[in-house]
Amino acid sequence: MDPFTCLICGEPYLGKSAPDRCPFCGAHEMHLVPSSMYVDVGAVELSEQSRKDCQEALQLELKNQSFYKCAADNAENELTRAIFKRLSKQEAEHAELLCDLMGIDEPEPPAAECADSDVENFKTAGGKEKNAANFYLQVAARAPESRVKEVFRAISDIESEHLKLSNIYGGNS
Repeated sequence: MDPFTCLICGEPYLGKSAPDRCPFCGAHEMHLVPSSMYVDVGAVELSEQSRKDCQEALQLELKNQSFYKCAADNAENELTRAIFKRLSKQEAEHAELLCDLMGIDEPEPPAAECADSDVENFKTAGGKEKNAANFYLQVAARAPESRVKEVFRAISDIESEHLKLSNIYGGNS
């Protein structure tokens, strides 16, 4: 087994080859490199706009993390429970990534409400993911920092995958 590290979230993975997606943050396989090639970027000196965008994104990720945890707790079956649980963990990983980028401690996620229906929760999730993916593309386009561009493009891609999943299970495909 070889260690691979995600260039987006910095988490290591052990396997015979890199997976098609980071098992932690969901980043595409192109962001997974042999661990010997990984360099931890750490906190980035951010422009005022990028710091504001990162703070807004952090709040989105924390709210989505809580929403998905609620949806997992209320899931109607094991399949949807597993999906919501994984989405909650990915949103938590994104929140941690944003805090690392800003060089701040991670705050507690807020309380969240969700429906008792998986279909309704997937429909709600679809709206949340669409808004996040679009916002993250806007951030990537205006950010002067290359690391911010890289992170927000990758997270937008991940949120777009979440949107596809939400559409499939929410009946919007």
